[in-house]
Amino acid sequence: MSKYMTFRFDDICINTDMELVQKMTDYLFEKFNCKIIYGISPLVSKMDTGDRLKNQRIFPEILNAMSDHRYFFKVDKCGVPKTDPRVILAGHGIVHVDHRLLSYEAQELSIITSCSLAKALIFIPPFNKWNKDTEDICAENGISLFKFEDGWLCCEHNEYKKNHRQWYL
Repeated sequence: MSKYMTFRFDDICINTDMELVQKMTDYLFEKFNCKIIYGISPLVSKMDTGDRLKNQRIFPEILNAMSDHRYFFKVDKCGVPKTDPRVILAGHGIVHVDHRLLSYEAQELSIITSCSLAKALIFIPPFNKWNKDTEDICAENGISLFKFEDGWLCCEHNEYKKNHRQWYL
């Protein structure tokens, strides 16, 4: 078992309130012997909902109900937020889409490009969804694939377990 707890922030993007994320990061570093990872999403939708919290999202909530994954491709903002140098960065897909629905080549573009933009050697699949192509692309490119099935628990939905080492939010 790792001596470090790992906290993973998925969906970090230019819409994210990085001041709030920094406060949470500082708190975690103060309270735990931990590593912190930010999953970076470089292409996002402009959010103008009138709700400060919802404006931090990567894509409009309604897309969760859509059956056609191509709606996630309709983005209009691009960038990588400034991050704390103590934090490990990871790619989280060039766009936030279920990578199982993409061809091998499209996944390859998404994984390699998102990791390159984040200057990362870790890939966190959006929605925690991956397949053998995702795994093969990461292996071929020296990128660690973070799989939900490897024991990650969600800070928002799982009860806190003092000895558990892998948390995401």
